[in-house]
Amino acid sequence: MSIDRLSLRTRLLLTVLLPVLLLSAALTGMSLFRGARMAKREIAEHGLAIVSFLAPAAEYSVISGSRGSLDGLVLALKAQPDVAAAVLYDRHGDEIARLGEPAVGGNTSTRRVSEAVRLRREGGRVAFAAPVMSMPLPVDELAAGHALLAPLPVGWVYVELDTRAYDARWRTTVLTTVGFAAGAMVLAMMLAIHLANVVGAPVARLVEAVRRMARGELGVQVSGRAGSEELQALEDGFNSMARAIANAHKTLQARIEQATARLAPQALHDPLTALPNRRAFERALEELLAASRRAGDHGALCFLDLDHFKPVNDTGGHAAGDALLRVVADLIRQRVRSEDTVCRIGGDEFALILRGCTQADAGRIADDLCVAVRDLRFEWEGREYRIGASIGFAMIDGSMTSVAEIVRAADHACYTVKREGRGRARAYRPGDFDAMPSAPGD
Repeated sequence: MSIDRLSLRTRLLLTVLLPVLLLSAALTGMSLFRGARMAKREIAEHGLAIVSFLAPAAEYSVISGSRGSLDGLVLALKAQPDVAAAVLYDRHGDEIARLGEPAVGGNTSTRRVSEAVRLRREGGRVAFAAPVMSMPLPVDELAAGHALLAPLPVGWVYVELDTRAYDARWRTTVLTTVGFAAGAMVLAMMLAIHLANVVGAPVARLVEAVRRMARGELGVQVSGRAGSEELQALEDGFNSMARAIANAHKTLQARIEQATARLAPQALHDPLTALPNRRAFERALEELLAASRRAGDHGALCFLDLDHFKPVNDTGGHAAGDALLRVVADLIRQRVRSEDTVCRIGGDEFALILRGCTQADAGRIADDLCVAVRDLRFEWEGREYRIGASIGFAMIDGSMTSVAEIVRAADHACYTVKREGRGRARAYRPGDFDAMPSAPGD
């Protein structure tokens, strides 16, 4: 039968029913498709966030092999939701710490990764891996004459996430969406005859809202008043669905951000002393250098290297060395200003970024720290240890224009102090980069 021979009422009913059916199908398909993508993205982003922040946090633990630090990382991972298993490997691929029993990947595939990656999914788990990179800061005269070394992998982290909770939420979303869509279509068929007389502007608003949602405007709402109670109910239902989709997206995003926020401090802080680590140090130094170029702010970079620290480790053990490093970190924090930044950048090496100070101010702060460390009495298991501090500093005043140049100058000044007798502070002076014999050992 030709459409021209249909009655106006039938044609109006078809005009109403067809768009409603298409609208429900489109919204359902789009909701399921977007939900599936968001669920997969949430798992991937969650896993990548964990290994991306775990790898820098594990640098010290992997290099030192400290059981306390390794156990702390395992406990931190254990507290993360959905982490089913995790393994830390050293540079040789040997396992040094484990949480749970891995069921997806293995040592071989993990050692091939050069960045944080998703490996594969199997049996309700998804595996992720990332290399633990190390960026050693040259401290001797030989290294000072070359560019900074490229980072090298010193180990790997491997994490498996349990996807059962995500799969359950996805199944619930599918059932809810399909049920809601089926109910909406049944309701549309029952109310089609009442909607036939009021299909103009309200339907146009609904179509426009669908188009906006398809473009990614998840929070779109239909405004205006329908010409009948039935069409108004359809508009309200669409608004409710749009809000539900928008709220679901916000919830998923919030969970990702919460997981990222929990791991972010580990990536920027030293787990032993709670001081900012090398990565945070580099960021802070770049910010101060940029401020110096932009607004003429002056500051100083100090490298503090502990003297006679190795005997503490040799006689008292690594536990004594770790305890001493925490004491020294607290001592430094207490003797700098609130606007200054104290970082631990190596085994017994600290960096101080002093803001808004002259060379005389930097010298006074550095001398005070040398005296404080020299006067420190550290007792461990009935034995007293004495250490010292050698400090080299360089001014950030526009005379040097790159981070690498400032780091090299402060490092060279510290090297010079250790070569000339240790236990004091010294400012970098132009012309210091002449060939010199190796600095004495610790």
